[in-house]
Amino acid sequence: MALRNRLKQVTHWQGEVGGRSVLVLGTAHVSRASVMDVEEVEALYAPQLIAVELCAPRYEALNDPDRWRKLDLARVIRERKVWLLLSSLVLSAFQKKIGEVTGSRPGAEMLRAAELADERKATLVLADREIRITLARAWARVGVFSRLWLMSTLLASLLVRDDISSEQIEELKQKDVFEDLLSALPPRYQSLKEVIIDERDRYLASKIRDAAVGAPSGSRLLAVVGAGHVPGIGRTIERGVPVDREALESLPRRFPWRDVIVWATVGLIFVAFGIYAFYGDRERIRELLAFWIVGRLAGAGLGAWFARARPLTILVTALLAPISPFFGLVGIRLWMVAAGLELRGRQPRVEDFESIAADTDTFARFRKSLFSNRVLHLFFVIMCVSFGLNIGLFVFMNRFAIDFFQTLRPLFFPG
Repeated sequence: MALRNRLKQVTHWQGEVGGRSVLVLGTAHVSRASVMDVEEVEALYAPQLIAVELCAPRYEALNDPDRWRKLDLARVIRERKVWLLLSSLVLSAFQKKIGEVTGSRPGAEMLRAAELADERKATLVLADREIRITLARAWARVGVFSRLWLMSTLLASLLVRDDISSEQIEELKQKDVFEDLLSALPPRYQSLKEVIIDERDRYLASKIRDAAVGAPSGSRLLAVVGAGHVPGIGRTIERGVPVDREALESLPRRFPWRDVIVWATVGLIFVAFGIYAFYGDRERIRELLAFWIVGRLAGAGLGAWFARARPLTILVTALLAPISPFFGLVGIRLWMVAAGLELRGRQPRVEDFESIAADTDTFARFRKSLFSNRVLHLFFVIMCVSFGLNIGLFVFMNRFAIDFFQTLRPLFFPG
């Protein structure tokens, strides 16, 4: 009776799986009351198994205060996982900002559930899909410009200065923080919700179901998840929906449109130069080569300079810009070179990672932190170099298109 009365105050789903009792408790990841909910429900339910909405890397990160010291940024750059790291940092900062208002550490209820499992000698089940896979699958659903728009939206959410009322925090208990963010996105980003919410609903339900089936008959399993996942998990378990976790853990392969466009552009330029050479128009070849070199050099160099990169970074980035398309042959991008040079002279400190939420509290502070916070500054350098390089390419292609079609016009429209 006491448990039934307590469950009336929280978001939950309760049922049976193969003769084992399962209780899914929904929480807000940033509400202090959620920790109390976990403690009280666990005490009344007395489960033999406790599942939490964490993957192994996130669980280790929450328990490891020195995790930022172990982060190999050079490897992140080499493996082109900058977008994944940036999105993870922004989402963590968003949760931390709300947690500071409520006085609760993000993920505290999950950690408390794990601690209770240890204290009660219950089996701990890490039921969530790896955050790296979730973010990679989410990013694969959107293009480069959509990624920029999404990151600007997430950053804007960090810059909002309005105080969060206790009523608003309690509203978060009815839906996951990620779900709240995703609900504000335009309909064209519905695919992100499918990856971050719906796929994880099925994944979590599958792990919870398998853990319950594998437990002794009559066991009780308590699953602590974000409130937004409770309905989806409940439906999946109730209907016995089969879940292919291997498919949900796979990383989709995207067609390399960017590489195709780059090499098609380079190929077109060589064709044009061949036509100019055939007609003996060496002057035009020299002019276009000058435009290519100056445009790329100035674009990338000014981008690095605007981001206040190190002098060596500015110099090397500018000099390599004209030949950077050929870097793709060995899997390198110019922004990777710029980021690597910055890392050599400005290695981010632990406090740079931990202060991202505070450094994005207001626009004025965020603007200042782009140069003082070494993590934010690294991302700023990458973005400015890439943007400058694209501006230089646009200037060249504009001139190239005019000249090229002027050359071809007499061939197709003589006289």
